[in-house]
Amino acid sequence: MWQAKFSNGDILKEFNEKGQEVLFRTVLEKLDDLESLSIILGEKMFTVRMTDGRFTFNTNGEENHFFISDQNITALSNIRPIYFVREQVNLTVASNTIISETSPTVNFTALGFQANVKNSNIKRYLKIFPNGAFIVKVE
Repeated sequence: MWQAKFSNGDILKEFNEKGQEVLFRTVLEKLDDLESLSIILGEKMFTVRMTDGRFTFNTNGEENHFFISDQNITALSNIRPIYFVREQVNLTVASNTIISETSPTVNFTALGFQANVKNSNIKRYLKIFPNGAFIVKVE
C-alpha cells in the first residue's frame, strides 16, 4: 500500500476510509506539494523524501535513514517520484490459445525518485520484494 504526505500535513492513502482505491493520479496532480511517498508492507515502511532524495526504512518503530546519491550531488532539481508495481502472470498456451492463466503475483514494488543534477537525469529507487527485502537501483 502506498501513502503520500504533502507539505500542508495532509496524508493520502491508496485506499480511503471506505476501502475504495484512490488513484495514484491524485498524488501526481499535487506533485508540487508532495513531501514524501511511502510503501507499507505489514510492519515495514519504506519512504522517499521528495525534498532531498533521502530514503527511510522503518521497521518495528526503528528508523534508518540513507541516501542513494553520488557524493558529489549537492542539489537535486525537478525531483519526481518513481512508483510502480511489477507483477507476473503465468499462462498455459496451446495452439495459440490461452488455456489457463494464474492471478497476478507481485514480483516487486519500486519506490524512489528521478531528478536532474547538473543537466543530467538520475534515477534512484528501491526494488522492494513482497517479503520486505529490498535492493537499491541506481540508473
